[in-house]
Amino acid sequence: MRLIAELRERLRALVQRAREDRELEEELRFHLEMEIEANLRRGLSPAEARRQAYLRLGGVTQVAEATRAARGVQRLEDLARDVRQGVRRLVREPGFSLPVVVTVALGIGVMTAVFALVNAVLIRPLPYPDSGRLVQVGHAASGVELAMTGLSHGTLAHYRDHNRVFDGIGAYVEHIYTLSDGGAPEQVRVALSSLGLLPTLGVAPQLGRLPTAEDLAIGERYAALISHDLWVRRYGADPGVIGRTIELDRVPQVVVGVMPPGFHFPHPETQVWAAWDTDWVLSEYGPSADVGDLYMNGVARLAPGVSIEQAQRDLDRLIRTLPDVYPDVTAARLERMGLRSVVVPLKTAIVGDVRVPLLLLAATGAFLLLITWANATSLSLARAERQRMEVAVERALGATAARLARRFLSESILIAAAGGTLGVALGSVAVRLCFGFDAGQIPRLGEVGMDGAALAFAAGLALATGVLLAAVPLAAVRRPGFEGALTGAAGRMTAGPREQAGRRVLVAAQVALALTLLVGSALMARSFSRLHQVELGFRPEGALTFYLPIPATEYGDYHRSSRVHHEILERLRALPGVDAVEAASMANFPLTPVPAYHNDRIVAADRPPGDSTEAPYALHGFATPGYFEAMGIPLLRGRTFQRIDTSRDAHGVILSASLARALFGDEDPIGRRVRWAGTSEYPPYTVVGVVGDVPSQGLAEGPSRVMYFPNIYPPQADTVTFMVHVYIPSDEMYIVRTRLDPLSLVPAIRRAIDEVDPKLVMARVGLLEDVVARSMAQARLTMLLLLVGALTALALGVIGIYGILSYSVRRRTQELGVRIALGATPGQVVRMVVGDGARIALAGMVAGLLAAFALTRFLRSLLYQVSPADPLAFVSAAALLLGVALLASYVPARRAGRIDPVEALKAM
Repeated sequence: MRLIAELRERLRALVQRAREDRELEEELRFHLEMEIEANLRRGLSPAEARRQAYLRLGGVTQVAEATRAARGVQRLEDLARDVRQGVRRLVREPGFSLPVVVTVALGIGVMTAVFALVNAVLIRPLPYPDSGRLVQVGHAASGVELAMTGLSHGTLAHYRDHNRVFDGIGAYVEHIYTLSDGGAPEQVRVALSSLGLLPTLGVAPQLGRLPTAEDLAIGERYAALISHDLWVRRYGADPGVIGRTIELDRVPQVVVGVMPPGFHFPHPETQVWAAWDTDWVLSEYGPSADVGDLYMNGVARLAPGVSIEQAQRDLDRLIRTLPDVYPDVTAARLERMGLRSVVVPLKTAIVGDVRVPLLLLAATGAFLLLITWANATSLSLARAERQRMEVAVERALGATAARLARRFLSESILIAAAGGTLGVALGSVAVRLCFGFDAGQIPRLGEVGMDGAALAFAAGLALATGVLLAAVPLAAVRRPGFEGALTGAAGRMTAGPREQAGRRVLVAAQVALALTLLVGSALMARSFSRLHQVELGFRPEGALTFYLPIPATEYGDYHRSSRVHHEILERLRALPGVDAVEAASMANFPLTPVPAYHNDRIVAADRPPGDSTEAPYALHGFATPGYFEAMGIPLLRGRTFQRIDTSRDAHGVILSASLARALFGDEDPIGRRVRWAGTSEYPPYTVVGVVGDVPSQGLAEGPSRVMYFPNIYPPQADTVTFMVHVYIPSDEMYIVRTRLDPLSLVPAIRRAIDEVDPKLVMARVGLLEDVVARSMAQARLTMLLLLVGALTALALGVIGIYGILSYSVRRRTQELGVRIALGATPGQVVRMVVGDGARIALAGMVAGLLAAFALTRFLRSLLYQVSPADPLAFVSAAALLLGVALLASYVPARRAGRIDPVEALKAM
C-alpha cells in the first residue's frame, strides 16, 4: 500500500508539475525576501542583505532542482524528455523510421496472426472441464485397410460395462434434421447422443437437466437438449422452452435442457443433442458385436492417472474377449480383420490433419519474423554508423553511457511500439481475410480472433524488437576506437570490413529463408495442381445440388417416402430449362462430409467355403436409374437400373469399378452374384452393371468402393428386396442438370417442392462445382498461406539486397569515380555491382536449398502425388529468386555506372 501511495504521489507530481513548480518558486521567493528584510533590519546595505540571503538559502534554481529531485519524478521527467527527443529525431529521419516501422509491423503482424490461429486450433484446450483426459475411442482394421473407424452398439456396451480405465464413455452420430415446432421449419445439425456422452464431456446444461434412462423408456417421444444460440435465436431465451415438444424430422422431442453459451460439440454448428438409446439394437435383435458396422463416434474420459497407452491395452484386452460374449464374432475373424483399438486425445482427433500445416505455418511465421528482424537490424546498423559523429560529440560533451543507452532504447521502443500497433491492425485484417472464409472446413477455425493472448504475444514481440534494435547502436558506442571518430575523416567513419560482412550475412540469411519458403509454396502449388487434375469420375459443370430430407413420421416406409420423391422428381423434370433431375443417398454422394462408417463386407456368392480371404468393405449407395448419366459417371459394363431390379427375384445391384475388381479381379462381373459376408438369411444380389469410381470423402482419399441399390421407384407389390426393407429414402441429395444458370432455377424448384409438401426443407443448395472446391479447402488454405509467406519473404530479401548494394554504392562513390577516371567503362562498373549482389544471393540460395531439402520432408503428408524433393519446384523457386535478386542488384548498379568521375574526385 505504501508503494502504491508513493507511485500515486509521483504521478500526481508529474501531472501537476507546472502548478507545483509555480508554487515552489513563489515559496522560495517568499523565504528569500523574508531573509533580505531580516538582513536589512540588522543594518546591512540592500546589496549586502541580498548577497547574505542568497548565501544562506542558496540559488533559487538550485533549490528548486533539489526539491524536484526530492519528489522522485526526475527519472520520469528524463524518460518523458527522451521520448520527446526520440520522436523528433525519428520524424526528422523518415527515410529510416518509416521503412523500419513498416518492416517491424509486417513481421509482428504476420507472426501475431499466425499465433492467433495456432493458439486457437492447437494450443488452447478444448472448452470442457479437464479436457486433457478426453479421448476419442475407435478401431483400426489393417486386414480390411481401415485406418480409423468407430464403435458398434455391441463394442460400445462391452467397453462401457467392462473397461478398467475410463471414468465415462459415450457415443454419437451426426445428422441434419428438419426442426419444426409450429414456426417456420428449419434445418438443424443434430448429434444423436448416448446417455453417457454429455456426462463424459463434463458439461452440464445451463437450464434444465440431462436426459435420463426414464426419458428413453417412454418410447413415443424422446428427450433433447438445445444449444444456447438456438434458444436465444428461435425461442427468445424463454425459460419456458423446458418441457416444450419440438419435432426433428417430425419425431417428437421434449426439450429437457439448454446447453451453456459457447458449448459446441462435435461441430460448431451442432444445435440439438437428441438422446439416443444405443442399447436398443442389442435388446431388439440380441447380443451382437457387429464388427462390420463400426459407425458410431466414441468419446471417453480417462480415469485419473491412466495414460492413453494403458487405455489402449485395456481395450485390446476387451477385443480379445468379444468372442466370449457375442456369438457373431470369432477369434479367427478378428485376426483376419486385424482389429485393434485406437485411442487418441480428443483434441488431436478434432484437429486431425490440420496439425501439420499449422505447424508449418508457424515455422513460416517465425522465418518471416527472423527476416524482419534481420532487415530492421541491418537498417539500424547503417543508421548507427551515420550517427557515429553525432554520438561522439554527445559523449565528448559529457553524456554518460547510461544516458546514451536511454536515448537509443527510447527510439527503439518508439519504433517497436509504432510497428507493433500497426502490426496488430495488419494481423486483425489478416485473421479476417485469411481465416474467416470457409471456417467449417478447418476445425476450430471459427474460434480464431485477436484475443488477449494474441495481443500479449504481439506486445512481447514488440518489446523484444525494441531491445534488439537498441542493442545495435549500443554495440557501436562500445566499439573499440569509437573515440577516434571525432578526429577521423568522414570517409573513415563508415563501416569496416567486419560490419560489412555482418550485413551481407544477414541479407544472405534472408535469401536462404525466402528460398526455403518459395520451395515449400511451389511444392504445395504443384500438389494443388495435381488435385485439380484428379479424375473426378463425374462432371460438376452446370449442375445444381440440394439436400431434401423426408421426415420419417409421415413417410416412414419405402413406399410413402419413394412416392413423394417420385412426385417431386417428375415436377422438377417438367421445369423449363431442366435437362435432368436425379437423386441418390447422401452417404455415397461424391465429396460429401458424411462419415464413411456405413460399411459392410461384401463377398462373391460363389466364394468357396473356407476361403480365408477377408472380404472387402463397401459403402451402400442408393441411386435412381438416371443418376449416373446425370452425374456424368460412366457406365463401364452392363446396364443401369430397371424396375425389375427391385423385385424379389432379380435383386439387381451396380458395383463401382474398384469394388468389382476387388471381388472378381479381371473377370466379367455382370450376372455374378454377391452377398453380405458372414451368415445371412437374405438372398444374394445380381450384378447388373459396373460404373466408374468417384471419391466419396475427399479427392486425396481416392475413390470409394460402392455397391449401388435401385432407389425411388414407383411403389409396387414386389418391391421387397432386403435393402428396401432397411433403407428408407429419407436422406437424398438431388442433382439438377441444366443449360441455364443453375442457381436461377432455385425459386422454381422451391415452388415445385411446396406443391408436393410445403413443410419439406431444402438444404445445402449450391453448385456441384462448389462441392468440389470445398473438398480442396484445406489444401488451398495451406498453399495460400505458404505463398503469402514466401512472397513476403521474397520481398524482404530483395529489399535487403537492394538496401545493402545501395549503401555500398554510396559508400564507394569516390572509389568507383576513380575506377571510371582510370578507364573503367560504365558496363564494367554495373557488372561489378551486380556481381556483388549475385554473390550474396547465391550464397543465400545454397544455404536455402540445403534447408529446403531438410525441411520440406515435413510436407510429405500434405502433398498429393508430388515428392518433397521435386526438382521442378526447387529449380523454379531458385530461378525466380535469382532473377529477382539480379533485378534488385541492377538498380543500384545502374546508378553506380552513371557516377561522374569529376564530381566524385572533387568530393574526396
